[in-house]
Amino acid sequence: MPLVGAEAVAASALAFLASSIIAAYLADWLGFRIVPLAILLPSAIAAAATFLCLGRRATPAAPALVAFGALVCGMFAWLLWLARPDLLPTGSGPDLAHHLALIEYIERHQRLVHDVRLSEYLGEMIDYTPGVHLLAVLTGAWFRSDALHALYPVVAWSVALKTGFVLLIALRLLDAVDGDIPRIPFALTAIVLLFLPRTYFIGSFTEQSFLAQVLSELFAVAMWWAVLVWDASPTRSALVFYSLSGTAAFLTWPVSAGPLLVLLAAVMLLHGRLSWLDRLQHLAIATVPIAATAAVHGTRHAGGFRMAGTGGFAIWPTAGVLGWWFIALSAAGFLCCATERRARTVTLLLAAIALQAAALFATAHASGAAAPYLALKMFYLAIYPLGIAIALTLAAGWRAAVRAVGRTGIRSAPLAWLLVASLGIAVARPLIAAPRPRPVVTQAALVAAQWARARIPPACIDYLVIDGYTAYWLHLAVFGHPRASGRALNDDTFEPKKALDRWILPNGLPFAVADDFDALPRDIRTNVDIVARFGPAAVVKRRGPSTCPQR
Repeated sequence: MPLVGAEAVAASALAFLASSIIAAYLADWLGFRIVPLAILLPSAIAAAATFLCLGRRATPAAPALVAFGALVCGMFAWLLWLARPDLLPTGSGPDLAHHLALIEYIERHQRLVHDVRLSEYLGEMIDYTPGVHLLAVLTGAWFRSDALHALYPVVAWSVALKTGFVLLIALRLLDAVDGDIPRIPFALTAIVLLFLPRTYFIGSFTEQSFLAQVLSELFAVAMWWAVLVWDASPTRSALVFYSLSGTAAFLTWPVSAGPLLVLLAAVMLLHGRLSWLDRLQHLAIATVPIAATAAVHGTRHAGGFRMAGTGGFAIWPTAGVLGWWFIALSAAGFLCCATERRARTVTLLLAAIALQAAALFATAHASGAAAPYLALKMFYLAIYPLGIAIALTLAAGWRAAVRAVGRTGIRSAPLAWLLVASLGIAVARPLIAAPRPRPVVTQAALVAAQWARARIPPACIDYLVIDGYTAYWLHLAVFGHPRASGRALNDDTFEPKKALDRWILPNGLPFAVADDFDALPRDIRTNVDIVARFGPAAVVKRRGPSTCPQR
């Protein structure tokens, strides 16, 4: 399949994101401050160069471009709608506060973290790859906002663009299917099927706050697309794009890059049209920049490699989470692709993901981790080749059925669109019925906390909030308290019921931020003074005796 205009547009959009991360990281490595406007120019040049390089070889293919544009824009709009009206992160968990604390540090200092003593405040985040954090800071500055309000739109855009790349990969693989089949509806089927395991597709950032992982998945899927382009026509431009995407993937969340490196090596090994010397040269073009980036980051942040054996929360891929339909269709899709040479990258990628998951499982077991955290996270990446495998299997079945009844591909296209619409309706029903989660980060609580921070010593401020993770976010990311000392070591600091007890009893902290004042018990509401009110949130002051460490 030759390059099409939609692929040039997608690659250009991704090149802008990847170049922004790489340029900001490089500027910091060279000792310069991270100046967003200075990063904008090379990123725009990289995007334009990518479009010109690929666009001059691409055919227009208007239907593919329309489908790609409608899908990406529609997905982006829907994800923004989920976070209405403030477009703040919708997830929960301690990881969200940790990410927001690092983002706040980068935004305030215009530098990455280089002082190991800051581990008291940032913990393991001093060694964390900062791709998503840099992109949030840069985007906030470019749009004259702030990094906190830019974070969710950045991740949402990455998810929308990722679905666009999945569509383009599906179109490429469907092009190799024998017979006249309607390619666009079946390619869109791969997107619809991703919503079956929505906990892994959308929930990974709207609920679980795996922000870096989600952005890195975009770069990983783009690396897969580049491998397909190279396999069809071995050009250096495809490998340069692979290298750009791989470098950004490593700087965002290195775990996602591993299976794609294995995939590239396997495809090059099986590729017979180039000499071994040419293949080694192409492999070097694709991988040396990624390896150099890993070496640079590793010399400064060796502690990051210890995360491979750490534990943490990740959802097990059980039948209750995935659904039996997705499991059965995935098994059929894997078997179908395993017997089809032109779909070999699907099975090779799934095998590479399984191989890395096994290695991470063994590492977690050897380190005594409570759960194989990173091994479980590999399934979040696996849903994309599985979705495409199912789409290819459905297309093959459709081709056989069409031939059996004597229809042509063109005459069967309306029925294929009907299939996509039926699947979409079936998938959309539970999405619509699902309750909207209450976010732990809210605009009202943020404004109240910022007002209090400017006027009251942070050590004198308590948290009267509905969710303990709201208190954790305020404590670390807004008020800047350390993670490894002080009140953060006491779990009761963030426990909502314990906080209510402290405000019923005397001699507690004199001030508190309440994210929903009207939801407080009457005994507390009638015995505090409202110092400032911001919608549902308020800053309140205790009546009677109080204590404050800094008084």
